[in-house]
Amino acid sequence: MITTTEVVDFVRETAPPPAALDRAVAELGRFRQAARRGSDAAPVRALKQVAVRPSSLLWTAWIDGAAAAAVHDRPAWVAVCAAANALAADDAAAAEAIAIGEVVADRIRADLGDAHSESGWSVQATAGAIGAAAAAGRALGLEVGHLHHLVGICATQATGLAAAAETDTGPVQIGKAAANAVEAALLSRNGFTSAAQPLEGRRGLFALMSTLPGAEEQDTEKARPARLGEGWLAMG
Repeated sequence: MITTTEVVDFVRETAPPPAALDRAVAELGRFRQAARRGSDAAPVRALKQVAVRPSSLLWTAWIDGAAAAAVHDRPAWVAVCAAANALAADDAAAAEAIAIGEVVADRIRADLGDAHSESGWSVQATAGAIGAAAAAGRALGLEVGHLHHLVGICATQATGLAAAAETDTGPVQIGKAAANAVEAALLSRNGFTSAAQPLEGRRGLFALMSTLPGAEEQDTEKARPARLGEGWLAMG
């Protein structure tokens, strides 16, 4: 099971290989196209009506993320793309943040396991929130301490119901995961703190959201990469 420190180190120290960056560039383009196509969807129109500052970084991530999530041909991790798109200085930085964030989101989803979705959680919103945090932290170049608290702030807000997927709330909750990551990145950069072990702690994300009531503990080491980014080796 991945630890918060491992996520922080990965975000700070890892250089995605060219093949991963190429894939991330394609994901960024797919996200932007999806956001344009979904910009007039009913939940997005409603969201725009209540937006306090529609052009702010937080609301941009929320609205664009919801718009992209409202259509079918969209990136694997909408929240990751929305956070990177809102915060990165340019397309190259956005692609790098997406490459990092998607690996983290994939690993969080794997560590949460089947019990997470079987309990009714939306993994796109929950694991997506932590992946979006990683993308946001990379895009802003946050220091280790700030990154740690960024993950914690997002972990405490990682929520979303699978039951909402086919309703107006479905895309909105995915966009909110991106908005939460943007907000958390800005808060942590300005000294906001969070739990010491927000992912792996006794009362952290995995302990609270990865096991069905009454079920036995899952074997979290099966079919699991030894470290973040190991799958990139297969990309050449």
